[in-house]
Amino acid sequence: TEVADIIMQEQQRHQIWLTIISAAIFLTSLQSTSLWDQDEGYFASTAAEMHARGDWIVPIYNGEMFGHKPPFMYWMMMLGYELFGTTEFAARFFTGVFGVATTLLTYHLARHLFNAKVGWWAGLILASGLMFSVASRAATPDTYLTFFVTLSLYLFAVSGPFNKKLDEPSTEETNRSHLPSRWKDFAIIYAVMGLATLVKGPIGFFFPMAVIGLYLLCMTPIRNIESTKFWRRTFEALKPFGPVNFLKTVWRMRIFTAIAAILLVAGPWFVVVGMKTNGAFLNEFFGVHHFNRFSTPMDSHQGPVVYYLASILVGMFPWSIFAIPSVMLVIQHIHKKAAQYPALIFMSCWAGVYVGIFSLASTKLPNYILPAYPALAVLFGYFFHYWIENPAKVHQAWPRIALFFLPLVGLGAMIGLPLAGTLQISGETLLDRVGLATNVQSHLIWTGLVGLPAVIGGGLAYLYNEKNKVPQAMQIYSIASVLTLLGVWNYATPQIASYQICNQLGSAVHKHAPEQNAQVATYGFFQPSLAFYVTEKITRMPDAETAHAFLNDKDSLLIISSKRFNELSEAGLQPVEVVEEFQRFPERGTIMVVRPLKGSVKLATEAREASPL
Repeated sequence: TEVADIIMQEQQRHQIWLTIISAAIFLTSLQSTSLWDQDEGYFASTAAEMHARGDWIVPIYNGEMFGHKPPFMYWMMMLGYELFGTTEFAARFFTGVFGVATTLLTYHLARHLFNAKVGWWAGLILASGLMFSVASRAATPDTYLTFFVTLSLYLFAVSGPFNKKLDEPSTEETNRSHLPSRWKDFAIIYAVMGLATLVKGPIGFFFPMAVIGLYLLCMTPIRNIESTKFWRRTFEALKPFGPVNFLKTVWRMRIFTAIAAILLVAGPWFVVVGMKTNGAFLNEFFGVHHFNRFSTPMDSHQGPVVYYLASILVGMFPWSIFAIPSVMLVIQHIHKKAAQYPALIFMSCWAGVYVGIFSLASTKLPNYILPAYPALAVLFGYFFHYWIENPAKVHQAWPRIALFFLPLVGLGAMIGLPLAGTLQISGETLLDRVGLATNVQSHLIWTGLVGLPAVIGGGLAYLYNEKNKVPQAMQIYSIASVLTLLGVWNYATPQIASYQICNQLGSAVHKHAPEQNAQVATYGFFQPSLAFYVTEKITRMPDAETAHAFLNDKDSLLIISSKRFNELSEAGLQPVEVVEEFQRFPERGTIMVVRPLKGSVKLATEAREASPL
């Protein structure tokens, strides 16, 4: 009983601290930045229009059907708008809440598969990793999807292969023992996948089912053949992945239960939205945003096969610094079939399915593999726990290299960011050459301070490791990681975000548009978040002639780039007034709000700085 109480207290302490840390990272200063385009602008605006219309079925963006995503994300944002008003905080709030929930779920997953200390590291790594923190602070669907994927695979693990109540062997005779024994468990698992389908479509069930299937195939027992022939041994090793065992595994996964549960949860909305849009939503959603994205690059989002390996190194920073020793340890323990072999196989299948399949897709984005991050966090957590418990069994070269790298990154931020915006070569700074607005560059001098925790914490962690004080070194490293992210989201990002202009353009439109019959259009400039801030339908002018004709209406307001404005002026633009003018972000140039001339006002005839679209 005393031991059980100690274990319980440890678990409670872990959960409290993980809740505090993840909430601090995901839920603070959500209102300090305007919506970031592109995705946040589209999704938060769509939810705002659905909320204003009282429509919980058909996603509408800028007055038109928006077939990008199913409704769960919009429902959460609409609930946020209902509670907090139509604000950036409301759009992002439940994303952060689900981020905290995913952190705790990852802790319990690792605790169940390994132990509570591995769970602590897994939760901490997930919460303080760069990519997951970005997603958990954004009005996008990826964190919701990651939560439901993690929940479905957690339920599979605790009711099937890692059910501690089962006494039967897990690897000896058949992979049937790796499956949940009750129909109810299957139904709940697949119902959760149905919720994931309401977040992002078929990938909500296809990928977690592929993870389960691959794990079962990997755990299929093979015969030990005493043969000197390589092809015989290879054939036997590959036999579990053959068509016969594949079909048997699909059947044992209760495929018809899966179909029924997923259709029961997600099907009604797809049927209703299809009926309300005469099939247009389904055609766009499945045809364009699934088939086309997989088969052809869209929106210039493409990359090589190794794209996601590089993406993970950035997205898991600062923990990815330990990627090489972590991977080596996992491979070594799998090869030796250590006691944790089944759990390591399960986590490896989880990460491998997402990285492998999306690496084959033509359209690539870092957030596509976010559901793999809990599994990656568990694998990294496994390494850190092993290293702390067995420091002599990990070659000192790897920790030295890794711990030396963190302060270098911090120094790069502290020195590199200011230099990039101030050091001139041939009259231009480095950031001038990539087209970053000059007024933004000046702020980078001070945002470089976010590298300070990495410099101090990384340096101290390195020194403690040299003294063979690995637990203390990793405690300091953890604190530095958390403080760095808190600095990024609460100090650096709000400073840069002060230059965002879509919210300012929206205020200008509301200030200068007539109370009724206002017509708002754009030419040469459009960001999705404009719809969120303007709250009126925005017409996009396709050419100069159409824009010129639009300004004939006395109640019109045109948002226009300086480059396009100069083109209209040279073509004989009728007198207009510039009611507001803003510096572009992050590019150079200006964006103006103009309307037909009324009375004695500033004439917009002076030449203005041309800017790229």
